[in-house]
Amino acid sequence: MKKSLLSVALCVMTLLIGISPVSAQGQNKEYQETLHKMLLLSGGMATVDTMVPQIIGMMKQQSPSVSEATWNAVMEKAKQFFSDNLVKVYVPIYQKHLTLDDLKKIVAFYESPVGKKLGAVTPAITMEGMTAGQQLGMELVTLIQRELDAHGNK
Repeated sequence: MKKSLLSVALCVMTLLIGISPVSAQGQNKEYQETLHKMLLLSGGMATVDTMVPQIIGMMKQQSPSVSEATWNAVMEKAKQFFSDNLVKVYVPIYQKHLTLDDLKKIVAFYESPVGKKLGAVTPAITMEGMTAGQQLGMELVTLIQRELDAHGNK
């Protein structure tokens, strides 16, 4: 039971986040390490601490009979999975758009006072932005439905 719940949790997280684990084989180690540092400094990795509990919270509603201890164990494994695989997934994406030198300059920015401030508030901005975006999306759907209804497409 615990294994299947963990599998479901990880699958849902992968679908919601839009990532899947990939092999780090052949990836430039310095690039990977620099990207990891940038993600840490930018607050990107800290988003895991806010996103995973939200996903687990949604799943808890679907499985109320699962113990809190099980959910806590699943959450820790899910956070570790996400943390372990995020950089691996992002390396080829970032490499298409940014050089190692670019990343080093971004890291230097995030090590500056304003960069540290931005990195510290990024998880909150991300979560607030997601909530605002969901609300805006619901308003857009309502607008589109009203327009369709007004044109006789019920």
